[in-house]
Amino acid sequence: MRLRVQPLARSQLSSRPQSNGPGKFAPYYDHPVGFAKDVLGVDLWPGQQEILRAAHTSNRFAVRSGNKTGKSTSLVCVALWFACTRPRARVIMSAPTHRQIRAILWKELKRVYHDALEDLGGQLHEMPENGLQWGDGREIVGFFTTEPEKMAGISGPAVLFLVDEASGYPQEIFDSIEGNRAGGAKLGIASNPTMLSGYFHEAFTSKRHLWKLLHLSSEEAARQGIPGLATREWIDEKFDEWGEDSPLYSVRVLGEFPTLQENTIISMADIEGAIQRFDGDTPDAPLQIGVDVARFGDDWTVMCPRRGMRAFSLTRFRGDGMQVAGKVMEMVRFRRYSAYERVRVKVDVIGVGASVVDALQPFHETREIELVEVNVSETAFGERAQKEYANLRTQLWFDLAAWIRKGGCFPADGELEGELIAHRYKFQDRTGRREVLAKDKVKDILKRSPDKADALALAVFDGRSASFSAVGIPSRYSRVQ
Repeated sequence: MRLRVQPLARSQLSSRPQSNGPGKFAPYYDHPVGFAKDVLGVDLWPGQQEILRAAHTSNRFAVRSGNKTGKSTSLVCVALWFACTRPRARVIMSAPTHRQIRAILWKELKRVYHDALEDLGGQLHEMPENGLQWGDGREIVGFFTTEPEKMAGISGPAVLFLVDEASGYPQEIFDSIEGNRAGGAKLGIASNPTMLSGYFHEAFTSKRHLWKLLHLSSEEAARQGIPGLATREWIDEKFDEWGEDSPLYSVRVLGEFPTLQENTIISMADIEGAIQRFDGDTPDAPLQIGVDVARFGDDWTVMCPRRGMRAFSLTRFRGDGMQVAGKVMEMVRFRRYSAYERVRVKVDVIGVGASVVDALQPFHETREIELVEVNVSETAFGERAQKEYANLRTQLWFDLAAWIRKGGCFPADGELEGELIAHRYKFQDRTGRREVLAKDKVKDILKRSPDKADALALAVFDGRSASFSAVGIPSRYSRVQ
C-alpha cells in the first residue's frame, strides 16, 4: 500500500523562525518529505521517503540500491529541499562521470524543478557546472573532477554533498569531501553496490557505525506500481536472463553487494567501469570486427566492432556462411572511415565459421579487409602465453579482461554483461595453466550461448599488441600480402 503524504498542517510545520530559512520555504526546514509532496509535487514511496528523512537527521547517509528504484529522484528532492530551506545553502552533486551528472542527475533536477507546484525561484542553467543559482548566494551545482583540490575548500554555513553511483567514485575525491566535512558539511552517497572495496563498500561494512544506512531493492520498488520504477516484468526477465545466483541479479535487482565468486575472469566492478566509461565517441583508431559464428540452430551469429579502447553496439542475426559474409561486409563499409581503410575482421572458424571465412576470402585478397581466422581450440600463441593458458580461447578471455582494466569500454547490454560475468577459469592439474570454461559449459549455466561475449573477445584480441599477453595468432589469412 502506498503511503501518501498529506500537506503539512500549520501545527506540523517547523517552529523555527522565518529567519532560519531563505524565504517562504523555511517552514519545511525539518520536513523534507512534506517539501517534496507540497512544494515539488513528488509523491515518494516509503523507501524514497526514508532517504529524505536520513538527509535531515544524519550528517552522513548511504543508500545501496537496485535499478529503477527512484534513488536519483530522491537525491534531487534532497538537493532542492536543502537549498530552498537554508540560508546560503550550497549543494554539490557529483558522480563518477560527467555524462552521469548531465544525463541523469541534472536532467532529473531540471524536470523536478520545472514541474514543481511552487515557484522555486533562482536561475537554472542548462549545464550542471553552472548550476541552479539564487541571488542570495544559494546554489546547487553538479560536476565531476579527477582533481581532489577542486573539491576541497568548499565551505559555508550549510553545505551538502550528494554523490550518485558512488561505488565507482574515486577515493581521493572522497578524501577531499571528508576534509570539507570538518566545517559541518553533510554527505549523502547512493549507488548500485558493484564493488567489494572502496569508500562506498566501507560505509556498509567496516565503517557502518558512522553512517545512516538505507537499502532499496527493485522488488520493493516494483510493488509500488509507480510508472518509471522497476516493473515485475523486468525483474522476471532479469531472473531468466541472469539467474538468481548471478552477481548481476544481486546488484541490479536486489541491491546487494555481489558475492565474491571463485576464479572470476571479469568482475562486476570491471563491467560497471567499462559501461560508465562509454560515451559513444568514435576514437581515431583502426577498425576491428569480431565475428562469432552461430554453431547450432538456437545460437546467433554476433558481430562486434571496435576502435581502440571502445567497442560499439553488437549486431546479431542468423544465416548461412554467404549471408554472414554479406552482413560482415555491410558493417565494414558502414563503419570504416573511407574506402581506403583496411578493416581487420576476426572470425571464429570452428564449425560454420569456416564457410564464412571462405566467403570473405575474396575481400581479403582485394585488400578491402584483413581476414583473421581464429580457432580458439588451438594452443595459445606466443611462448609466454603457452605457459600461462591452456588454449587460445583462454588467452582471448584474459586479454579481454586486461583490455577492460586498461580502460576498455562498451555500451550497456544486459545479455553481454551476464555472459561476461558467467565465465570462470580453472587450473589444469598437470601443467598449472589456466583454462577458461568451454563455451558449452557456459551455455549450460546461462541456458543460452554466450555469443555476444565471444564476439567482443574476438574484437578485442589484437594478435599483435604488446599491451596484452598475445603477440600474434595463427591464421592462414592474417598475413598482409
